[in-house]
Amino acid sequence: MRHVLLPILLTVASAWSIPAGAFAPVLVQLPGADQAELLGAWTGSGWLPAVQAAPRTRAGETYRPVSGPATPVTGGRAESFGDPCMSAYAVRLTPGLASGPFRLLVPGTVKGHPRPVVSVPTNNPTYREIVRAELTRRGLTGAKVNVLGVTRTDLDGNGTQEVILEAAHFAGRQGLDPPPVGMPGDYSLLLLRQVMNGRVVTTVLGEHLAPRTPWDPGSDQPMPMATLYRLAGIADLNGDGRMEVVTFGAYYEGYALDVNEWRSGSGLKSRLQGGCGV
Repeated sequence: MRHVLLPILLTVASAWSIPAGAFAPVLVQLPGADQAELLGAWTGSGWLPAVQAAPRTRAGETYRPVSGPATPVTGGRAESFGDPCMSAYAVRLTPGLASGPFRLLVPGTVKGHPRPVVSVPTNNPTYREIVRAELTRRGLTGAKVNVLGVTRTDLDGNGTQEVILEAAHFAGRQGLDPPPVGMPGDYSLLLLRQVMNGRVVTTVLGEHLAPRTPWDPGSDQPMPMATLYRLAGIADLNGDGRMEVVTFGAYYEGYALDVNEWRSGSGLKSRLQGGCGV
């Protein structure tokens, strides 16, 4: 039986707005971290990267999580991570968070979710079969299906929901840290499924497939570095009625964060970046 993503019609909320000249920082807190990373800000007329947003990020600002635990927190000044990540900026949060999922944080004035963002159980057989089919299509027949997250929402307000699937298996993974090199059968997929012109289209937001044979450290071939891709959050960060998608990619020496604008038909366009690594 072939499963498809059916269109679900919703009542579309009207866009809100951030006045020109305003300043709305975007923070992401990684699981287990006691501070957040400043990815940049929306100014009411454009995106400001972290290096320019950091001097304008005030201590004492109240932030509201739009993913993860919903308790408001107070942020400190933005301070550089230091060497080797001088252009990455941390914001201390009070209270902090010792453990938990990703948290996407915005100022209390930012609406964030003009439409519902729903987490679907990861044991849903329809989505497990979708992941299995994607792995088979990529040559991983019989791979272990391990769905980490299923998120459903109407990203662009057109009345049809999109679904973001997170799936990964690494024999040597610890939390968010994949092994340096995946073993045969290891993988990470971050997929977005949408309905376009009456049919389901799958967009790859992140993909890693381990080599079919174990990598030989003594070979002259470059190391096929393993990467774990996750969804870090979804929210309307600039008030245009379309929700941005924040993605996360971890490798053994660091990680990257990306704030992407979504346009149905043209996909994601990166607007803000963050992360730290060597």
